[in-house]
Amino acid sequence: MAKSRDKVDELLVRHREGLARAHRVRNAAQLVAMVDALGFCFAFTGEASYPVPAAFDHLSTNDDSRKWEWMWPWKDELAEQKKIYYGKLLVKKPTFVSMKMLPTFYATFGRAGEPDDHLEDVRAGRLTDLARRVVEYLQHRGETQKKRMRADLGIESKEGRGDLERAIEELQRLMYVARVKAVGERSDDYNYTYDLFVRRYPETVKAAERLSSADATVALLRRLLDLAGGVTAKQVGRLFDWEADRTASAIERLRTKRSIAVVDGMVLLSDLAR
Repeated sequence: MAKSRDKVDELLVRHREGLARAHRVRNAAQLVAMVDALGFCFAFTGEASYPVPAAFDHLSTNDDSRKWEWMWPWKDELAEQKKIYYGKLLVKKPTFVSMKMLPTFYATFGRAGEPDDHLEDVRAGRLTDLARRVVEYLQHRGETQKKRMRADLGIESKEGRGDLERAIEELQRLMYVARVKAVGERSDDYNYTYDLFVRRYPETVKAAERLSSADATVALLRRLLDLAGGVTAKQVGRLFDWEADRTASAIERLRTKRSIAVVDGMVLLSDLAR
């Protein structure tokens, strides 16, 4: 017999609390180990609307200043060393992804890693013309600081700077562009260098060739459920920016395998639904 919704909610709380207790981080190596175990998580404090772990909440200290002292350099150093991936990915929020899980994220887009892949998203309105210019700039220029990119693209106004920031965020979410390293030490000089994702992570693109977009979508959904215990279809769609039919198809594939159940609109791990 299926459990009541109140009972399910109680089990979800226990499931997520158990995950939180399992990972406590006091050094960079432990952060890498946690991200490897989770597969993906928010880098900083999570979003209440999305039951995904947040690395900042797992730092083993109650001192917020110390948390920032730890996390601020780790996020850049570990990503530059390719020990974890760091970028604005889940709902355009700073996200950590394990290097093992990164090909699955890339495979969901169903791209071959060709130089003109971005043009389809431009034609479909998913990328702005400025985003197209950024991709084509990096194709010719290679890894570049954002400030230098802005100058070379002739962007001077405050509005233009905001447009560039949004374009880079969208290119990160669609995995066309990736952060490489942080540069500058003062707050007014701090920025990142960027490069094409396919040039920064060629091994990831190669590994993604073994996965179909549909299989990668199902794998990400399954991993999300392992982390959250249960989610709504709307949460899934917003988190990964998937259309409703794509989310529904992935849910149905998992349901046919009897690894999940749907209770009152909530997609649950089967063990929590029984």
